[in-house]
Amino acid sequence: MIFSSVLRKAREERKMSQIELIRKIHDEYGIDISTSMLSRYEDELTPLPRRMSIKAMFALSVYLDIDLNELARKEVEKIIKIKNSNKK
Repeated sequence: MIFSSVLRKAREERKMSQIELIRKIHDEYGIDISTSMLSRYEDELTPLPRRMSIKAMFALSVYLDIDLNELARKEVEKIIKIKNSNKK
């Protein structure tokens, strides 16, 4: 999933550990994210949970300055590409 790689890249560009990011999100927004959940969010091979916390996604995106509109476009393009390749 594109969100996973963008999230990890944004965190690493800020030279933050997962623990540091989790603490910042908690301190800034009062939203709790476990280390195991953040690991899942960042793991491209693990599907995001069906019920990913929207609050967590928004807080991570705002804090790390991730453009959700651009992510949505890329995800939809990927879905369409997969759909079209399955038709062949």
